[in-house]
Amino acid sequence: MMLQLHVWGPGFGLPSIDPQCLAAIAYLSHVVSENEWELVASSDPTLSPTRKLPALRDGSIWIGGFHNILHHLQHKSGGLWDLDHDCNDRDEADISAYTSFIETHGQPLIDLSLYVSSENYYASTRPAYSNLLRWPKTWLLPPKRRAAAKARTDHLNLSSLDLDTWNGDEANKAQFAAGTEIPRLAQLTQQRVSSLVKQPHHATRFRLNSLAEAFLEPLAQLLQGQRYLLHGDQMRSLDCLALGYLSLALVPEVPQSWLSQSMKSSYQALCRYVEDLAQDCFGDILRTKDRAGSKGVIGRTLPWKDPRKGNIEVSIRIRSSLESLPYVGALYHPTPLQQSTTTSHDHLSRVPVLPTIFVGVAASVTALASYVLYTGEIPLLLHHLNWPSLGRQRSPRLVDLGEAGAMLGAVRFRP
Repeated sequence: MMLQLHVWGPGFGLPSIDPQCLAAIAYLSHVVSENEWELVASSDPTLSPTRKLPALRDGSIWIGGFHNILHHLQHKSGGLWDLDHDCNDRDEADISAYTSFIETHGQPLIDLSLYVSSENYYASTRPAYSNLLRWPKTWLLPPKRRAAAKARTDHLNLSSLDLDTWNGDEANKAQFAAGTEIPRLAQLTQQRVSSLVKQPHHATRFRLNSLAEAFLEPLAQLLQGQRYLLHGDQMRSLDCLALGYLSLALVPEVPQSWLSQSMKSSYQALCRYVEDLAQDCFGDILRTKDRAGSKGVIGRTLPWKDPRKGNIEVSIRIRSSLESLPYVGALYHPTPLQQSTTTSHDHLSRVPVLPTIFVGVAASVTALASYVLYTGEIPLLLHHLNWPSLGRQRSPRLVDLGEAGAMLGAVRFRP
């Protein structure tokens, strides 16, 4: 059975908009032959037992998460698909330590750059998701992803990047949104430097540069001009993970490009490392212009498979629709997937199978409810059912419909 790797889809000129997905793509492209796996940009975390992508499908088994996927591949191949098979104890300790370092310090930087920053999110990140997702997920998932990024970075006290929750004066907000964090040299003669750095937008920029340096400097010292991070002569799983985070720091073209500027100005060796490794793992890249004007990619050497082909797309639509509805979503929300009887790993799970009748009825009800709400014909429907008194009652409030109501709030009902 061919392996299927499900990931968040392409964006920012990369095969995925998620660092862990990029790491998984890099790993499989390096250890598994092209005719033994498929890359599916499903962009649906509900497929994964961990409710996060990447997710690997191996027959009837689903494996969620980058590290769990690595362990499964190593076990399945008897070590043949293990980039770290010949590491000694010291190397394994270094890989473990730097893996934790990259995930702990790299994720907040990606969150701040692509999600917390209002200008970057609305100008680049949000359009990238619009090109990946179908209705209704395009209304639901991006705000959830951004809210999660804000929660992960709340302890850094950099909420000034988020203009949606700006508490300062309008002049400072407009100046920050315009990208004038660093004053012109002529202005330095009119203001003391000490007063400048105390202003919110300047203090934020200095803090961001400090965070970027704390993440990039240890990796630059580890690399030391080599081709790979450890020893320089052989690629390891650590390189795949580093590529995932560093590529999202370097490649995306965003209005506030403080993170990529930090790499380009002070860490040219890391930039060359990312470019060379991306070429090795992702192959030739064909850049295209999508309808939103942002750059997408199609890897010529990556084994892409259209997620719309096959019956997997039907289950994705039904599951996403049901989980987004109030009450129905709470009743349907999948229970933890049953443990596989063929392995002892707790991250391996059987694919859940829904009764055909239930799926058909639920899909029909969902489609009917969406149509009626969209057209605004609820009073007319009640009138045709000879319930004129009910038909004269107020229209249903979208706030009562939870996330589905928030999504449909953009639709203007006809009178």
